Amino acid sequence: MCITFIWVNFSHQDMQVNSRKFMELHKYSSYSSPLYFLPESINTLRLQLADGSRREITHPSLGRDFVSGRLEDAKSQGFFRRSNLSSVEFLFDESIALPELLFTRKTIGEQLLEIQFPAEVRICYREPSIRPQKVISVGLFRGFLVTDFHHNPAIPLSALSTLEIKCV
Repeated sequence: MCITFIWVNFSHQDMQVNSRKFMELHKYSSYSSPLYFLPESINTLRLQLADGSRREITHPSLGRDFVSGRLEDAKSQGFFRRSNLSSVEFLFDESIALPELLFTRKTIGEQLLEIQFPAEVRICYREPSIRPQKVISVGLFRGFLVTDFHHNPAIPLSALSTLEIKCV
């Protein structure tokens, strides 16, 4: 499967790019020569989630099954399952010196092992009928987010679409 990106905002007068915005348009499973139009540097991602909400992350990382980065409040780390995204804009903010996009082969569980626990976590489930929750996570165990919440002590990572973890 390959993903094709196209230019969204383009200046026809001087043939230069006004902004480095891109959108995911189509997914093709058998396309012989895909064209990728990616900026040289990417340090910000603007995400459109499946529920219609928008988030912007800096210090972005693309993993096997997720996108992560620092959230707008600069105090939280967000993890968004790729299957929960309807579009992504790849941006370069020249006004701020930020780390560029990091590519990793890690899964969401492997990336979460780098987080310091215990931590306050806001979780959203893949099933839209289940409301988001705020919990204190005490760690990870074999694909489960272990919490101090007695009604839900171990939450399968596979059941989650979004995690927002407060950084200390």
